[in-house]
Amino acid sequence: MTPDPHTGLTLRGRVLIGDRLRGDGTVSEYSGTDADRPVTVTLLAPEVAADPANMQAFLGRARSLARVDAPGLARILEEGVDGDLVYTVTEHLPGQTIAQVLEGGERGLRYAPHAALTIVTGVLTALNEAHDQGVVHGGLGPRSVVLDGEGRVTVTGFRMLGIEGVTPRTDVHAVGSLLHTLLTGSHRFDDDTVPSPSSLVPGLAPELDELVADATEPNPRNRPRDAGQYLAMVERVARSLPGPAGDTGPGTEPIPVVEAQAEPTVKHPVPLWRRAPFLAIVAVLALVLVAAGWALVPDDTAELPDLLGYTTEMAEVELEALELGLAYSYDETYSDDAQPGEVAATDPAAGTELGEGDTVLLSLSIGARYVEVPDVVGGTESEARDLLRDSGFDEIEVVREHSADHDPGTVLSTIPEVGEDGDREEGITLHVSEGVIVPTLTDMTRDEASAALESLELTTTVVETSSETVTEGWVAAQNPEPGTVLPEDGEVTLTVSTGPEEVEEPEGTEDEAAGSDPEEGADTEEPEAPAECSAQAWDSGATYDSGDRVQYEGRVYEARRWTMAIPPNVGGEWGAWSDQGPC
Repeated sequence: MTPDPHTGLTLRGRVLIGDRLRGDGTVSEYSGTDADRPVTVTLLAPEVAADPANMQAFLGRARSLARVDAPGLARILEEGVDGDLVYTVTEHLPGQTIAQVLEGGERGLRYAPHAALTIVTGVLTALNEAHDQGVVHGGLGPRSVVLDGEGRVTVTGFRMLGIEGVTPRTDVHAVGSLLHTLLTGSHRFDDDTVPSPSSLVPGLAPELDELVADATEPNPRNRPRDAGQYLAMVERVARSLPGPAGDTGPGTEPIPVVEAQAEPTVKHPVPLWRRAPFLAIVAVLALVLVAAGWALVPDDTAELPDLLGYTTEMAEVELEALELGLAYSYDETYSDDAQPGEVAATDPAAGTELGEGDTVLLSLSIGARYVEVPDVVGGTESEARDLLRDSGFDEIEVVREHSADHDPGTVLSTIPEVGEDGDREEGITLHVSEGVIVPTLTDMTRDEASAALESLELTTTVVETSSETVTEGWVAAQNPEPGTVLPEDGEVTLTVSTGPEEVEEPEGTEDEAAGSDPEEGADTEEPEAPAECSAQAWDSGATYDSGDRVQYEGRVYEARRWTMAIPPNVGGEWGAWSDQGPC
């Protein structure tokens, strides 16, 4: 057997990669140790990691999972890149997976009803925390639920790539299938046709069949909307079932599957002459319904589901699942309940009856309107602006006043005061000690800007860069920004344009041009000039100020105003982003 090439390698000079545990060709899991502490290492396959989009998706997913820190969920301790290895390090979970328990005996094993419901309750409690923070598992099964010796339930194995099109209802289906496996010991069935548990284990309560059927409905619209809703249903059934002796919870040992089942009763077909009166009644009713004009008309309407707290991707999947060809658009709104970037409200409201081609407006949260003013007093104006913007304040007014006790540019006080709740709509007023106010220099040439700074007794530093939009020799950017207060010996950095970057023409271009027909292609439209590609990739968790540039889906976008979580290709000419062209 060929040894795995990754076994024995060390990540960051600290985490030792052990034996390969499992994998699907995209990611592989290994045992590992981190300073003598057992861990699990997940590696992205090198050929998959070679695509930067896959690498960023993997690491972004890992960061999202790391933010969900809740009991019952395996914690991600670290993620990153070491050479050509893209990895995550997860805490080691002692115990056995459900798959190991059920497959470990000589015969098939299953759990008693109350024990099965207790395990599922633990799984749903953990998933509920994830769903509340917009994270879907996407790959739950018997191999991703671990039980330790004390009966604790931990969920692991979150899918790291290829999670497009999954919603919390996807996880609900997986939990319903898991409940079926716990009750029957069987997990070999088509996901779309999960049989009732009592068809394999006679005597199980009908409520258990209903729980499995509700969660594994082929149409996602008919399932519980998320783990929290399904958890309430499971707990209600658990309270209603009688507790048989020996059925004490997840610590209960699995018991053998009932193998001997009663012989099925053979039902002979009812003679046609006995069914004739019934068939006649059915025929008459059908005629009445057809005459009413609605009996055979397919249902082309549906209720708008409650999308509060959903990410844009999850909300779009839910809307697509309604199969009504809905159009949807976005705007931004303050919200005390939804996290930034999540759906805070919809128009129309949840529960509204929708028809074919209707439009749904999704209002994405930009956070609460009233937030606590951070402590910026005593710091510089530039530091105060950064802290306030990080807190969500875009409107910042500065009042200059003399102070013999403070250096120029020091924040003396704020309105509202530090620690009070500020209205982001009205903004913040900073009282700053007087000094030299940095002027606007981006409408000047290099010499003009340098002369202006010299007259203010400020030091000038010049950095040159190519630019497709700023004329050679003119100031393309400045740091600090206009209006900033500096001491008299302060320094300003000017970024001066050297003009468009020269592109070398391939050999033979001139000869080919000389031999070409001057009339040919005269009416051909010139291709759009690519924008600069130095911008960072757009990050749904980052905040952007006016003028910030990002890359997204092969194009460069520039922020028109402060924004967060809104994809750059949403909103068109009135959106938060301005399309700068291909990159």
